[in-house]
Amino acid sequence: MQRGFQFKQFFIEHDNCAMKVGTDSIMLGSWITANRVHRALDIGCGSGLLAIMLAQKTAEDCQIIGIDIDAAAVQQANTNAKRCPWPHKLQFLQRAAQTLQEAAVFDSRFDLIVSNPPFYASNPKANTQNQANPDLARIQARQTTQLSHASLLHVVTDILATNGVFYCVLPELACENFIQLATTQGLHCCQQLLISAKPAAKVQRRLMKFCHRSPRAYQICTSESLAIYAHTEAATTPVYSGGFKQLCRDYYLHF
Repeated sequence: MQRGFQFKQFFIEHDNCAMKVGTDSIMLGSWITANRVHRALDIGCGSGLLAIMLAQKTAEDCQIIGIDIDAAAVQQANTNAKRCPWPHKLQFLQRAAQTLQEAAVFDSRFDLIVSNPPFYASNPKANTQNQANPDLARIQARQTTQLSHASLLHVVTDILATNGVFYCVLPELACENFIQLATTQGLHCCQQLLISAKPAAKVQRRLMKFCHRSPRAYQICTSESLAIYAHTEAATTPVYSGGFKQLCRDYYLHF
């Protein structure tokens, strides 16, 4: 029996992945604009969800590469790719982001890079205790033990095309520091979507789009807000908001 998530045009198995299919990645993949993208990269691809979402919305000649340090995740991503309608676009490799510049397959820059990166700062004390944890892959996926935000941004800057864009999702508390780090690497946050659970609730996530900074032009960051659930007093179960349905309608099975 398959264990995973059914989308409108593909199915994602995720039982062998540290991080399962989640709302963050679905929102990020749905939000991305991929016009005129010929080469795309998913850093920390996991089950391959974001890369396969890109495959659905890009041109037939687009080349999409996903990388992950977890061998089991890469194997599952390749399985998911073979079963989706666009296997010819997709390639998944076991590789650390920090080694991308050394690989022959990365001999030209990317028009689009996407990542749902580790959210939380590394906790040295917890990491020592976690070495015996059978779910170490999940810890590495959630904490910046193997890929710090500064390292991620350095890699992105090196391999992003001049007119390329970088998309990511992070918890609200980490975003301002991430934007400042990006600025030091020559990247500018040009667009963001602020995510809350309900209207008037605190922002919990940000979807962010970065481009190379221009030394000559004044650059602004456009910002919009989205609540996942509608505010309905009478409802006994949460009801998805119209905005959330609109965002994810090309992917969610019942939208």
